[in-house]
Amino acid sequence: MKRFATLVLSLTVTSFAATATTPVAGNWKIYGDVSGYPVNESCTFSIDKDNKITGTCSLGNKSYDVTGTLEDTKLTFKHGGEYEGQALILTWVGTLAEDGSLAGTIDVQPLGYPGTFTAKKAEDEKPKADDKPAAAQQ
Repeated sequence: MKRFATLVLSLTVTSFAATATTPVAGNWKIYGDVSGYPVNESCTFSIDKDNKITGTCSLGNKSYDVTGTLEDTKLTFKHGGEYEGQALILTWVGTLAEDGSLAGTIDVQPLGYPGTFTAKKAEDEKPKADDKPAAAQQ
């Protein structure tokens, strides 16, 4: 019986840990600024049982593979980029807020440009049924 109770407790803790990480999975809209240049990206993240992040981020008409990790509320991910023909690595480090948003810093290498960003799940930006304009509600 003790083994069964330990197994149930272990499964419950594992299930809770997996549930706690699911807010990261999905589509995100990211807005930021790197040394005065606006950054607008659409990213899709998946997360595995070891809190490893994979996915893609689209910037303009290009898409880049993403790798990263989630530790508690700290999300770190990287993807490639390009500026005037030079290959870049963008490293994003952000903190998940209680409202599900994400905010943090961007590091662009090898240029050494710093930046900041905020992000929201793309589903959060969709209008709700009751958010119709007043004219449409009449």
